[in-house]
Amino acid sequence: IPPSPTPSCSLETASFDFSELVTEIRLLREEMKEYRTEMQEFRTTISNLTVTVGSCQLQIDALTTRVNEMEKQRCEGTNDTTSVLEQTISELKMELNHRDQELLCNDIEIAGIPEDTNERGIHLALTVAQKLGVVLEERDIVDAQRAGTFKRTMSDNSPISRPRPLVVRLTRRTHRDQMLAAARVRRDITTAGLGLALADQRIYVNERLTQTNRRLFYKARVESLRVQWKYLWTREGKIYVRKEHGSPRHRIRSENDFNKVFG
Repeated sequence: IPPSPTPSCSLETASFDFSELVTEIRLLREEMKEYRTEMQEFRTTISNLTVTVGSCQLQIDALTTRVNEMEKQRCEGTNDTTSVLEQTISELKMELNHRDQELLCNDIEIAGIPEDTNERGIHLALTVAQKLGVVLEERDIVDAQRAGTFKRTMSDNSPISRPRPLVVRLTRRTHRDQMLAAARVRRDITTAGLGLALADQRIYVNERLTQTNRRLFYKARVESLRVQWKYLWTREGKIYVRKEHGSPRHRIRSENDFNKVFG
């Protein structure tokens, strides 16, 4: 009959197992503590963003009401007051557009990525950030989706030549600024590495503009080409033009500025 294990061996084994268990529990508690801290920071960021959006929305509603009142007064007013009212309405519309642009302060647009019905917008945004050398995590992105109406050619299901831009909303403005700054330096990034079956295409990362500013930017580009001005860009949602290096820059706020700037 083999001898039974001595009590000392059992105690040593039990002590060893218990020590490992205590270590694992301690590591788990530390990880949970870090996770709770990260979640609290994320909730705080979302809460601050919600308050900011709510405040801007109230201001926009107030401006919209004022614009509607001014337009009503213009229709009911005399010829002497028409020009004053039109100027006031124009100023209010510019202010309203400025408020709308502030709501997009955390957004960027990524253009040039072909569309796929099974694509994951956040994964694409993270991959583009990695190509730009910007460190982002999934928790740094609120949302990432295509902007506009989805369209395909009538003949088959092949992707259209100009895919819709991917709109990415980030949790912090600093992340957006990092993406835009890196895109200005690395202007030659392509779709290589995104897992697409098509040939590599150029990717463009830009600020997201309101519909009004988008139209102004397009018209400013047309005018710049007409008069052969070299520089046209946006910064913090504002549109600027410059004739050549060293010349003063001009800001485009409305269509009335085209005659003042371009002559």
